[in-house]
Amino acid sequence: RHEWDSIRRSAVNELIDLAPHTEWIQPALRRALRDEDSTVAGDAARALGALGKKASPSVGALVNTLSHEDPYVRIYAAEALASIGPKAGAATRDLARALGDPIPGVRWAAGEALASIGPAAQSAVPQLIEALKDEFLYVRIFAAGALGSIGPKAQTAREALREAANDPTLHDEAVWALNRID
Repeated sequence: RHEWDSIRRSAVNELIDLAPHTEWIQPALRRALRDEDSTVAGDAARALGALGKKASPSVGALVNTLSHEDPYVRIYAAEALASIGPKAGAATRDLARALGDPIPGVRWAAGEALASIGPAAQSAVPQLIEALKDEFLYVRIFAAGALGSIGPKAQTAREALREAANDPTLHDEAVWALNRID
């Protein structure tokens, strides 16, 4: 809460390296997600992400952060949700929306988070199918990976994945996803 940005930046940056011993400080990190300084907000998301599954009480705050004006902050919020894994299932709708973000890094971090959520991310299948056509390779790769992680609940993606498998850069990931779905 210090008035100087530089002090708040230093404090939250130190908390990234102190995980997992910072689980108890999540309320302060959630507050820092709303900091006026984007570096503080982004590093607060990184610090929560460093807690992995232990950051599950912060899913709601991270979901709110997915709409931050700074793409740096949105990327780290999605990556933090990815590190939480299946316990971040409540973020599925917002992560699916993030697959349409104008910044490629946000889109692929959202795909990574949906992959780590797994079958509970089934409602994002239509957006993941659309992401298989993204102009950026990493977004397509993470979309295929997320569909594979969703598994049999992603049956509607089979045709899109077969088509994606024709792309040599996406072939292996698409085939893996199809095998997981089947």
